Amino acid sequence: MTACLVEAGCTARRLARRRTLPATLALCALFLVYAGVVQPVATVRGALSAATALATVVLLIVSAGIIADDRERGRLAVAATHPAPPAVWVIGRWLAIWGAATAVLCATSVVLLAVVDGPRGLAGVVLAAGAAVAHLAALASLAVALSCGAGSTGQLLILLALCVAGAMPPEIVAQPAGPWAAGVARAVWTVLPTSWSLGRLHDWCLADGAPAPLLGLVLALQPVLWLGAGARRLAVAELAARVG
Repeated sequence: MTACLVEAGCTARRLARRRTLPATLALCALFLVYAGVVQPVATVRGALSAATALATVVLLIVSAGIIADDRERGRLAVAATHPAPPAVWVIGRWLAIWGAATAVLCATSVVLLAVVDGPRGLAGVVLAAGAAVAHLAALASLAVALSCGAGSTGQLLILLALCVAGAMPPEIVAQPAGPWAAGVARAVWTVLPTSWSLGRLHDWCLADGAPAPLLGLVLALQPVLWLGAGARRLAVAELAARVG
């Protein structure tokens, strides 16, 4: 675990030196002004959804090429540069981007919840915020797994497609294919970190919808599955690079 934390710290310092950092911070500031002053959010659900949306955008920015850049530049073949096992490297990078997105989520949620009028149960808010943190963990693990096997552009396009399509109910997305596709789409939306599944969890936590324990369980398991897949893919790529 210590090696993972060391890798996470190194990655965090690399992210802090990226040229996109000032633009990302400016985007966060503009978003807070808009959602907190210009067009204030009206409900707890709206505040958490807006904070999660901003954190997701930040996650997409910081995760771009998080592993693919090193893989494409042939750094995997240098034992002196990356002596740690692939699993340590993958988990460390995941912790760094998840931590950045979670920090944005927490800070934004506090600001937006402060402008919300009306009743709000503390327990429900905490549970809903926890679901959002788990959602970011799953999305960050998927981003790392994709970066282990795809290029930076491919990773970004897949994640954008997931965010856009995942915000819509699966029945609507599957409607052109016929009634039989609705069940398939619903299953896919359940096993992927979609906004639809997070919305149902928020409804459950805030007592606005039916219980969804299966979605919560699947969301908690996703980081393990995606990080395991990414580590295996990276190990294969590293072996090929060394042999080649």
